[in-house]
Amino acid sequence: MIHAKILAGFQQQLQATYDVSSTIRHKGERGRSRESGVARFLKENLPEAYGVGTGEVFSFNTEGISPQCDLVVYDRMRTPIFGKDKSVQQIPIEGVFAIIEVRSIIDTAALEDARTKFGAIRALAKEAQANSASRKRDSEGPAFFLFGFKLKSTPQRCLSFLHDTRAEDTTLVALDAGHSVWVRPRDKKKSLRPEWLPTHDPEMGMYSALGFFYFHVLSACQSKPQSLDFIKIWLSC
Repeated sequence: MIHAKILAGFQQQLQATYDVSSTIRHKGERGRSRESGVARFLKENLPEAYGVGTGEVFSFNTEGISPQCDLVVYDRMRTPIFGKDKSVQQIPIEGVFAIIEVRSIIDTAALEDARTKFGAIRALAKEAQANSASRKRDSEGPAFFLFGFKLKSTPQRCLSFLHDTRAEDTTLVALDAGHSVWVRPRDKKKSLRPEWLPTHDPEMGMYSALGFFYFHVLSACQSKPQSLDFIKIWLSC
């Protein structure tokens, strides 16, 4: 398939960017270089309707605000972004499709950081939903992605993290090892369970981890955020 070959080429390019960034001595700048590579890939390949920013997520319905987010994928056509041209944007959760944390490696520390950050944003989304005046069913919140270039844990540990947190809204991606996926047991009454797909094997010419990541993000973008009545929001402040 042509799209698989294209995405495989992008994965190899992204891996090459990672290797080059390893020569940067400053840890923070090295991390930003790798984060910007993922952001650039999404900005260049997602449809124009979806924006990619970095910064904080807030809600019009509550005072809470999220921790700093590496990448935020949002509804570019209908969502107001404060500080759009700044290094850090403030983005309303009502228009957010996905939160992406980018790490050089996925290890125990990265998993625990993701647990804390994603949990805080879920709580913000839940509070915003509870305070919403809309009678319609609002979005249940964004999808979450932990994206790493290298897997320094085990697939079993990653699956345990997802299973223990019951994070069915979360996907783990390791560019050099594969990614998680949620599957439905044959018994429809049972809940989804996480599994790990090894989608990286250079010897076989298999570079599909980035492809799965891309289409998972694109799928998350298919849901529509609630319509916002900005006059009502302003008058309620």
